[in-house]
Amino acid sequence: MVTLIQNIIQEKRDKNVPTLTEDVADVLLNDTSEELTDELISDNMIDLMIPGEDSVPVLITLAIKYLSDCPAALQQLTEENLKLKRLKEKQGETLVWSDYLSLPFTQNVISETLRMGNIIIGVMRKAVKDVEIKGYLIPKGWCTLTYFRSVHLDDNHYDFPYQFNPWRWQDTNNCNFTPFGGGQRLCPGLDLARLEASIFLHHFTTQFRWVAEEDSIINFPTVRMKKGMPVWIKRREQ
Repeated sequence: MVTLIQNIIQEKRDKNVPTLTEDVADVLLNDTSEELTDELISDNMIDLMIPGEDSVPVLITLAIKYLSDCPAALQQLTEENLKLKRLKEKQGETLVWSDYLSLPFTQNVISETLRMGNIIIGVMRKAVKDVEIKGYLIPKGWCTLTYFRSVHLDDNHYDFPYQFNPWRWQDTNNCNFTPFGGGQRLCPGLDLARLEASIFLHHFTTQFRWVAEEDSIINFPTVRMKKGMPVWIKRREQ
């Protein structure tokens, strides 16, 4: 992958057209600060591709999987989005930011999907000083892995944690819910990820019906569907 990206960068440099901007690579190459080396540009491009492939697409795939296995949740989510669609059609308007915030059950489905299928399984941190947590000493210089899935699937925090239950979020504001990290390192893409998933679910459920083939979720080393979650779809009759 690194070699491929470096070849793309070199090809663009060989064209010697610094003002042409067709993609992210061009934007980075046109930087005039002289701080972005080819290596840094390559790293930035790879960093952009990873979340584009392994974050929201996986979230959407898992949501379709869980909804396929839970007809009651699918029905409620579809009815919520059909209601919004008919309203927007009546008003002759397109979707806006406030519409994303007006779909509470859709957000509950996304939250439950994130809890059960945490895309980022954990984060690594290095102790800059001796730290004691609940009687355990983490010496300075040691690296630790905070494993989110162990928290999200802990029955001390969630009733029946292995059961897909988006209704649990109706009256819950759980401080143990950390799919986007927390504190100063809270993922800046939090709202963008939810927005993209919401838009996809809105259009997919209001325009199509589908039947999912049997598939299973693999949780290690990353979360993914064993077969890629194949589905048979047909357009919904208006």
